[in-house]
Order: sequence, then C-alpha cells, then structure tokens
Amino acid sequence: MATNKIDRIDREIAKTREKLAEYQNKLRELEAQKTEAENLQIVQLVRAVRMTPQELNALLSGGGIPGVGTPAPDAQEKEENHDEI
Repeated sequence: MATNKIDRIDREIAKTREKLAEYQNKLRELEAQKTEAENLQIVQLVRAVRMTPQELNALLSGGGIPGVGTPAPDAQEKEENHDEI
C-alpha cells in the first residue's frame, strides 16, 4: 500500500517537473518576444524624430541634442531669481 502511494507521488513529481520545464521555456520565449517588441518600438521612435546617429548618441550620452537649445526656466524660477536681486 505504501509503495502505491510513493509511486503515485513519484508520477506526480515527474508530471510537475515536465510542466515546470514547459512553463520555463514559454517564459523565455515570451521575454524574448517582449525584448524584440521593445527594440522595434525604440527604432520606430528614433526614426519618427529623424535623428542622425550622432544626435542619438549625444542624447543617449546625456549631452542633449546638438543644435537644440536648453529649455527656458519656468515662471516660478524667474520670480525666485527676481526676488533675490
């Protein structure tokens, strides 16, 4: 009787390991699909703004886009600077 119970548990363990392997493979495939979709979206966004490779490199390195001025300070900053004078 105990052997039947052990055999049943062994079969359940084997079945669970198979399912686990299937789910791990599926997870890897889904993660790869997600990465590919994200990469495609990035490429499309870069192409949409028509950046040159040099501009993209400057933007990614934190230097901003060459030829584009820095944004003007907002009104609150102007008021604070005016009060200090």
